[in-house]
Amino acid sequence: MTRWLRLYIRSRRVPLAVTVAVAAATLSWAGWSAFSDAPEINQGLAIFTALAVLAPLIFTLSSDDDSLESGTALPWPPRRALHLLAIAVVAAVPLLASRYTGASFGPPGETLRAVAGLTGLIGLGVALAGTRMAWQVPLCWAVIQLLTGGASSPGWREVLFWLVEPASSTVAAATAAVLLTAGVLTYAWRVGPRRAPAEAVLGQ
Repeated sequence: MTRWLRLYIRSRRVPLAVTVAVAAATLSWAGWSAFSDAPEINQGLAIFTALAVLAPLIFTLSSDDDSLESGTALPWPPRRALHLLAIAVVAAVPLLASRYTGASFGPPGETLRAVAGLTGLIGLGVALAGTRMAWQVPLCWAVIQLLTGGASSPGWREVLFWLVEPASSTVAAATAAVLLTAGVLTYAWRVGPRRAPAEAVLGQ
């Protein structure tokens, strides 16, 4: 099991992706600390930082040749589910750690909600459109919400604009949880496009 995990991590280029993800959070935090005295980072920047942290991790969700997975007698669905959940944890840790510094990425509830919901959207995107296109849905959703959303009255708007609702919104938190669950389940039993060896070579 240990040997399989080590090979899996290397084949998915996980160390490089995690390094880039942590660097994205660090650069955002350092930039805000250098040019602002506010103890809490702007919500828009915090959301885009979460996206920037998750972005390099998307490509670990697919191997160079996905057809090899379907040819091995391993229980892939639980492994895929754990992989996607691990991505959410990796993204959340540096963002939450900022609470102990002079510049925070916002209330922990908002941070966890954003990471959970965006991870779910990524899982759905990878399952249905592949790793190359998976970033489009969370990015477009975030941009639309930041441009047209805001603190809204209770109701359907809390569901639609879950990403920019106050941390106290239970509806927004529930929406993010539903997205995460849907993304994990869909990615675990994905039926979307898989990468062929030729496509992997072209992408390198």
